[in-house]
Amino acid sequence: MPLKITRRKDTGALTISGTVAGQRVRQRAQSDDRKLAEEEAAALEAKLLRAEWHGERRGARSFAEAVVSYLAAEERSQSTKARLNRILRALGDIPLSSVTQERVDRLRAQVLKPKASPATVRRGLVVPIRAVLRHAHRRGWCDAPAFDIPKQPQGRTLYLLPAEAERLIQAAAPHLRPLIHLLIGTGGRMAEALELDWRDVDLAGGRVTFWRTKGGRRRVADMPPSVVAALSSLPHRTGAVFQWKRKESRKPNARKATPQPYADRARQGGGQIKTAWRGAIKRSGLNPDLSPHDLRHVWASWRYALHRDLLRLKVEGGWSSVALVERYAHLLPEGHEAEIRAFWHLADTAEEKGSNVA
Repeated sequence: MPLKITRRKDTGALTISGTVAGQRVRQRAQSDDRKLAEEEAAALEAKLLRAEWHGERRGARSFAEAVVSYLAAEERSQSTKARLNRILRALGDIPLSSVTQERVDRLRAQVLKPKASPATVRRGLVVPIRAVLRHAHRRGWCDAPAFDIPKQPQGRTLYLLPAEAERLIQAAAPHLRPLIHLLIGTGGRMAEALELDWRDVDLAGGRVTFWRTKGGRRRVADMPPSVVAALSSLPHRTGAVFQWKRKESRKPNARKATPQPYADRARQGGGQIKTAWRGAIKRSGLNPDLSPHDLRHVWASWRYALHRDLLRLKVEGGWSSVALVERYAHLLPEGHEAEIRAFWHLADTAEEKGSNVA
């Protein structure tokens, strides 16, 4: 039955209705001009018939539908959801076939700051769009995406010598010291550490399990004795390992402050410890460009200095390839092995523990 154009008596708006190829249609026309509405109905009818005869045209589905499917397929981080929301607001409800390189280039000015770095463009725009399109491609909705990936200039990898790491810990606030010990001793990322629960900490066995890792696979890391001692000093043994404490109110009858787990902002940049971290860096006199994530570089360079095995380091750190860990082979000057063992409280003759994955 061909689609018909009717005008509503109450509002005067034109409505397209009918059934085509077994699909019922009832929607408002985009124009209140009858001739334009008839052209819209004819185009819609042709589209439905084409899909019935030849199958759905690749790229015809909307980007918004692909985003909904992508988010529903598995749990995504809050930062990923926030980036996709910004992209959706800027793109609008466009078909997948319209998400081209040219469109992404124009979108950059709408979503990001004018002087955004290549890393920001990649992380905040190209990567999330590409992930959604790959998800849609696997379902036959569109062609595989092929976007230009902004190249990140080769930067200097920051690290600490054992003496500098000791200065940082001594300059840090007491609540921050166990966290720094864990990051240096296990190579955990900030989000992994702040989401760590006591159920996944084995103080007796000296092991900790990170579940929500960047690669999606759990990683079991050995804890040096120094980390075990630092975590053993914490006053609680349930819930989140690392907690922050609200300031107690001076108002009468105010509820007493209790420690709370860090918010999920851990996966949006790890800004929870920004103030405490800056204070520790300033008091220690270390490079102000040093970030909490650089402590993962510290761990990797120290581990390699002790066992000199890139393949083993790849497995222990949860990296996807040996190429990603090659920079640690020549990062740390030789001759600091004894200081590293002393920092981690390892015996000079202690045999290095084995693999850090389950």
